[in-house]
Amino acid sequence: MTYTIRQILTGYQYLDKGNYATFRDGYGEIIEFPVFAFLLEGNNKKILIDTGMSDTEHSVKYHHDGRQEEGQAIHEQLAKLGISPDEIDMIIFTHLHWDHCYNLEYFQSAELVASKKEYEFAMNPIPFYWGSYEYPPATGLTPPFADRKFTLTEGVCEIMPGIEIFPTPGHSPGHIGVSVNTTDGNYVMVGDLMFLRDNMKPKEEKGWPLTPPGRFCNILEIWESIEEVMRRVDPDHVLMTHDPSQLNRVMYP
Repeated sequence: MTYTIRQILTGYQYLDKGNYATFRDGYGEIIEFPVFAFLLEGNNKKILIDTGMSDTEHSVKYHHDGRQEEGQAIHEQLAKLGISPDEIDMIIFTHLHWDHCYNLEYFQSAELVASKKEYEFAMNPIPFYWGSYEYPPATGLTPPFADRKFTLTEGVCEIMPGIEIFPTPGHSPGHIGVSVNTTDGNYVMVGDLMFLRDNMKPKEEKGWPLTPPGRFCNILEIWESIEEVMRRVDPDHVLMTHDPSQLNRVMYP
């Protein structure tokens, strides 16, 4: 079973390169990072990988400097394609940070899928991550996933023919990757496991075989998760949520 993958731009965030993208390199360099969601179509199904970020005002007030242009919200982007939110059969969340699950209230018919470990952490994160998950007792916010029912997964799981999810912890405790079969082989959507393609390249001055991102909850796990993704697919079949080099593509393959 094969699928097409449509990349949907839901906005931008302005983040420090060293803090987020390349471990200890590039501090002070602010990059305009896109925020993508992905629409899978095949097997008579429409499946989203994440739902993207919030409006500009919410992003700036509670999270990061960023912007969402008029019409960029996920439900608005789908409307341009002639797709109603009610037509989405499933939404798979790489993780539940705010910029991956916004506007979830528009999707009342879709099955929601996340890893059990991620969901449980999102319900009661440590203080360092209160903001990332919009934890209500600490932030006064109501996260998009509040009071929603999820299908919770553990380990490697074929969620439907041609779509496999697998653990990629490190950026968040229960982060997952999504492997999708296409006519050009498998693509893997890695969420925030990596921010730039540089993460898959050696850090030559250190002699390291790869360059980890700067934002992680566990450096050992994120390192091993990147290695697992690179074992699965070639670098050009890795799709990230925030990589600016992907801005010149819409469809995969």
